[in-house]
Amino acid sequence: MNFSAETWSAIVQVQSVVPEGPARILPPGAMVASIDDFIPEPGDLVEEPDVAESYKALARFFERQDLLSQILAGDELVITTGGTEAEAFVVTPAASRPISSLPASFWVQILTGLATLLIGAWVWCLRRDDIAARLLALAGLSIPVFAFPAAIYSTRELALSANLFRVLSALNHFGALSFGVAMVALFLVYPYRLVSNRFLWALALVTGIIWILDTVRAVFPGPAEGHHLPSVILMAGIIVSAFLQYYATRKDPVARAAIRWFALSVCLCAGTFVSFVLLPNLFGIRPSVSQGYAFIMFGLLFVGVAIGVARYRLFELESWAFSILSYFGAGVLLLLLDAALISFVALDRPAAFALSLLMVALIYLPCRDWLARRLAPRRRIDRETLFARVVDVAMADDAMQENRWRRILQEAFLPLNIAPAKEAPVEPEIAENGLSLMLPGITGIAPLKLSYPYRGRRLFSPKDRRFAAGICAMLSHAITSRDAREKGATEERMRIARDMHDNMGAQLLSALHSETPERKDTLIRETISDLRDIVNNAARGGKTLDEVLADLKVETLERLAAAGIGVDWRVATEDGTVMLAPNVAHSLRSVLREIVSNAIRHSGARNLRVRFTTQDGLAHLIVSDDGKGLPSTPVRNGNGLSNLEARLLALHGTFALGDAKPGLLVSARFPLCEGQRT
Repeated sequence: MNFSAETWSAIVQVQSVVPEGPARILPPGAMVASIDDFIPEPGDLVEEPDVAESYKALARFFERQDLLSQILAGDELVITTGGTEAEAFVVTPAASRPISSLPASFWVQILTGLATLLIGAWVWCLRRDDIAARLLALAGLSIPVFAFPAAIYSTRELALSANLFRVLSALNHFGALSFGVAMVALFLVYPYRLVSNRFLWALALVTGIIWILDTVRAVFPGPAEGHHLPSVILMAGIIVSAFLQYYATRKDPVARAAIRWFALSVCLCAGTFVSFVLLPNLFGIRPSVSQGYAFIMFGLLFVGVAIGVARYRLFELESWAFSILSYFGAGVLLLLLDAALISFVALDRPAAFALSLLMVALIYLPCRDWLARRLAPRRRIDRETLFARVVDVAMADDAMQENRWRRILQEAFLPLNIAPAKEAPVEPEIAENGLSLMLPGITGIAPLKLSYPYRGRRLFSPKDRRFAAGICAMLSHAITSRDAREKGATEERMRIARDMHDNMGAQLLSALHSETPERKDTLIRETISDLRDIVNNAARGGKTLDEVLADLKVETLERLAAAGIGVDWRVATEDGTVMLAPNVAHSLRSVLREIVSNAIRHSGARNLRVRFTTQDGLAHLIVSDDGKGLPSTPVRNGNGLSNLEARLLALHGTFALGDAKPGLLVSARFPLCEGQRT
């Protein structure tokens, strides 16, 4: 059977009953007027007796609990309902409470205590001789000491005996204060020892005396001063100790990351419990969160501690630790302002909450943003300047590239050391728990290892890794673009050289052998025109295959006639009207001109035979003579033959020399349309 009550109404109601339980005859929602001669009050149902205003009120609570527990221990009891339909119900209490009737909050507290106990023991087993591990294990043991008793009395069905309740409450207080002492001591010795053991023992002794005085109900006026206030002070001590460690580890980024992780876990989790459970009790305000479910925060705390001990990705905390703590601080401040306005200004709850929210929005959040800008590491180089600097690196000589690249990295990350990396990663990687950043090698630049960023005050974060990946990609793209530009310029120079050798050489040779001044002038004018075409890469494009072949036939016959060589010219094409691309027409002219020039200069032939055929879009040119033929010993190819081969390869064609017996046979195959292959 479960009861519910509202303090302001002084009415206790039956919330629910177990269908198979002894109180199944009670109607849910009925007002309970009495249990035998005992008149229940809403205060009898509180899950935590520490909300009592004074020790006198707490003593009265325990007396009523003891009286009610004696009634419940009887063979029978009479529950009288109130209201217009008052009725008396005789209930026979069961000998024991079924385990299935225990609420979820009971199991949350039990499982949280077990989990923290196991994690604390695990850490202690890993580092038995370490005082920090011992203190963490003590904190893990303290949580079940105050969680298990709280699980029992906070989920009681209605009442417990006074003696048992007092023992459970004292254990709860002892465990809570022990946890606070252990965590303050932990932050005073880890990662750096800030105080002596004598100070730690003094802290434990003073806290123990406070617990004894609270247990015997002496000196302090009530639980708020005897228990809640010391717990809040210990929580403040945890925060102060964390800040002291944060300052002490300013030159040790790994230790600072560890303390940041522990501080975040403890302040966020334990601070939430203190803020939403203990602080409201301190101000006499009913907590808005059930104490049983609030214990989940201690389980999360120790999970965070376990992650911290494993040193798992501590460097990732940098990007969101400040946000978590600052928003948590906003919630705590909102709660404190709300409580203060209700307690000291006597405002209603809605008005107090609205005013608190307004103060947080207008004062706290702007201050938070200002602090975030002050604490956030600023980039030492803006993106516009960075782009210009990266381009300068790409355009620099090989000897200067790495030095300029190092200067960019030095200004961007302020590392204490930049050294060549032993292993080259595929992309930037964070190493050594954030102490180092490994950068891949980029064309012409060796892989690098950056250590201790921001002059050793921080660790490398995922944001730093992404920034490094961006500038590496930028530099790689700039170097690739530079190489492509240089390759294009080289290819253009080679093209101009080939064209001048093949076309202009052939035409100047024809002009040299020309007997008439008019023909000589014509050839020279055509040579000048070809020179313009070579520079502009136009190369007389835009003609059909028949037109190009007709021009070549006239030119070839004139050149060979001037050299005293006969010609046998035969052409067989599938479609002579096909338009040739400029580069195809230009290559065809250059190839035939070079072959004819070689025949005039070197072959000693009396006759030259030219065969040009097309089939399935492929052209086949065969030129043979009756001259000397191939030499008996291989000779080094000159620019002419090399140019021929390069031109045909550019068209995805082939080039071959053979023995015509007698004479030389030159064969060339290439596609008439761009994109085809032979």
